[in-house]
Amino acid sequence: MKRLFKIILVLLSLFIGFILAFILLLQIFEYRPADITELQIEHPVSDSTENYVSLDSTLKILTFNTGYASLSQTEDFVMDGGSKGRMDSLTEVETNMSGIAGILERENADIYLLQEVDTDSSRSYNTNQYEYYQNILGTSSVLAYNYRCIFVPFPFNPSQMMGKVNSGIVTYTDLYSENPIREQLPGSFSWPIRLAQLKRAILISRFPIASSDKELIVINVHMSAYDDGSLRELQTQALQEVVQTETDAGNYVIVGGDFNQTLPGAVDITYDSSTDSYTYDYLYELKEDTTWTAPPIDADWFIDNHYQFGVDTTNPTCRLLNHPYDTENENNNQYYVIDGFIVSQNITIQNIHTLDEDFKYSDHNPVVIEIKLN
Repeated sequence: MKRLFKIILVLLSLFIGFILAFILLLQIFEYRPADITELQIEHPVSDSTENYVSLDSTLKILTFNTGYASLSQTEDFVMDGGSKGRMDSLTEVETNMSGIAGILERENADIYLLQEVDTDSSRSYNTNQYEYYQNILGTSSVLAYNYRCIFVPFPFNPSQMMGKVNSGIVTYTDLYSENPIREQLPGSFSWPIRLAQLKRAILISRFPIASSDKELIVINVHMSAYDDGSLRELQTQALQEVVQTETDAGNYVIVGGDFNQTLPGAVDITYDSSTDSYTYDYLYELKEDTTWTAPPIDADWFIDNHYQFGVDTTNPTCRLLNHPYDTENENNNQYYVIDGFIVSQNITIQNIHTLDEDFKYSDHNPVVIEIKLN
């Protein structure tokens, strides 16, 4: 009995030692970006007025959370109530990459704002999606990493562990832009969870305008998802400060991306003064088995400060990954409207449309906006 006890004690000590050593390794190699990081534009467009934004023309901008080309119709995801952390094969990832690239080509936008683009991640079989889309589009590109970890030990099923992750948000354009920066968003999960979590940020690109001393500021955003809502509040407040600074300078500002918060038009908010509480009536009703909610964004501040929301509620922009997409009965799917745009008042929104791609290649649908600078 003593011998068995010693064996168990040794094995337990080895296991605890391994866990502590692994956490120490994550701590040493934790991604620690600066608050502001100057970024490099790949394949830059020449600095000539013919490549500048024009006050006279319509600009088409597309935002699309591509789900690292791994969250298509067949997939679920462990954080949403499913069980998976990666696709079953490289072939499936490549099929999704090709499908996503086809959408981007077809839409022929002036500016593309993509989220969840992998460069060298185990979960997407080490595909370089950033370069792949750039080669297809033939535009300039800039990447801001928001997820870098030497090994994400989740989910705990060894065949589904995400492993090494290198991923970020990307802006592609055939217009001349300059001085892109990555600005860190506030808030983080507690230690040690944060060691293998995303480091949320915005990607700010500056576009000179022909015959003007002002700029078009395009902000690519992807906010937190699996917090209690408090991180998203902090990040929204930080975004408000950025856009206010730029509009105070007289610039044109458009923010696009995945806010992970329900956007105006997709939720009715009722305040009960007797209980000092709010109730939310979502356009896409939350189902009983829903494991994730997207709280409403603080729209009041933006509206009070004369910003516009570019939102199309005709089609959902995101689905829950608690199970594979049900193409036969869409009532079994949980939908959200969390992707869209925020636009300064000196810009006219001419059209806003969520593309109904039926979540074929990603758990998000692309959203396209057409704008004109006033």
